[in-house]
Amino acid sequence: MIELSLQLLAFIAAAALIIIGLAGLLLMDNLIKKIIAFTLLSDGVNLLLVAVGYVQGGIAAILEPGHSASEFAGEAIMVFPVGIVLTNIVIGVSTTAILVALVIMLYRRHGTLKASKLLKEERR
Repeated sequence: MIELSLQLLAFIAAAALIIIGLAGLLLMDNLIKKIIAFTLLSDGVNLLLVAVGYVQGGIAAILEPGHSASEFAGEAIMVFPVGIVLTNIVIGVSTTAILVALVIMLYRRHGTLKASKLLKEERR
């Protein structure tokens, strides 16, 4: 049996989330489904960044007494991707909330959530 590392599984899951999110954004007609697809895409990117920053057997990125700088550099996890992910989560939640509010307003005004019908009404 092939042994898969945790990092490889994270890359596979991230790729799946990104592909599903992109497909949903491009192929779905319902605006709520597009928002869900956007969230899946965002989560896939977050997981990809976490997987990039993962170090097998890594230590916290805090230089403790007794560690040399070269030993620390080889064992410490990468902090930058985690910081980007935390920032992306906050931005993603805010963006999702604004998108949901806009979809609610569109539904109240036009009575539909189908993007194709909304675009046809806009062109008239």
